[in-house]
Amino acid sequence: MSKDISKNIGLEIALKDDNQLSLGEDVEFDGMSIRSRADLKIVAADENLALDDKPAYFMYRNVRRAGDEDMIKENNQRFDLTVIPAARLGAEFIKTSGHYHPIKEGTEVEYPELYYVVSGRATYLMQKHETDGSVSDVIVCRVKAGEAIIMPPFYGHVTINETDETLVMANWVEGNFSSVYGDYEKKRGAAYYLKADKEPEKNPHYSQVGELREMQTAPQAILDLEGTPIYDYVKSIEKIDLIANPEKHLDDFKIEKLFK
Repeated sequence: MSKDISKNIGLEIALKDDNQLSLGEDVEFDGMSIRSRADLKIVAADENLALDDKPAYFMYRNVRRAGDEDMIKENNQRFDLTVIPAARLGAEFIKTSGHYHPIKEGTEVEYPELYYVVSGRATYLMQKHETDGSVSDVIVCRVKAGEAIIMPPFYGHVTINETDETLVMANWVEGNFSSVYGDYEKKRGAAYYLKADKEPEKNPHYSQVGELREMQTAPQAILDLEGTPIYDYVKSIEKIDLIANPEKHLDDFKIEKLFK
């Protein structure tokens, strides 16, 4: 039996029993890719963990309503969906590989990302990387269905499913965005590991790491879009212009304007 998740997305989409998505007749996308549990071995806390090829999560790229492609492309945006079923990586909760953001050409500013939890609850573990290789700030933010969060420039992030239900999240990102894995692969994941029934554990592969602080999402720049299905954010293009042109919106990316 599938679960209708159309309301929060703004497109006709359902979550099937096999944790893949069923898209309506008027919904198009460029393709779906699968990250297996074995693919995550490089970022797992336990270097000796045996991981199989079962799916860890599913990624749907450039999802859109039929006829919207030109509008989205002209505004230099891309809309993606990710499904993360409940699972474990040994003692760790299931997670994404983690990535940093590329710098926008012609600027010194990294692209941000705008995420929205469609179903379930997401835990975002964010870390600010400095030029000397240190991690000066680490934020954990738990976001429930119907809430949005902005990953600001210069913060990499991992998405973690700490729950017993499937997580579905959507994101708006710059059209040509390509993830930068960097230290996530070199240092076996994020600066902290989140494990069941344990306090967050520092990753020993990082030499300089700030203390972990828990915050709540409260992005002031898009407060008036609260309650709006995530796909419909494209109708307020002046609001998500900050995704494609971050250098024009630096004040909106101050941590005190994104979290509380």
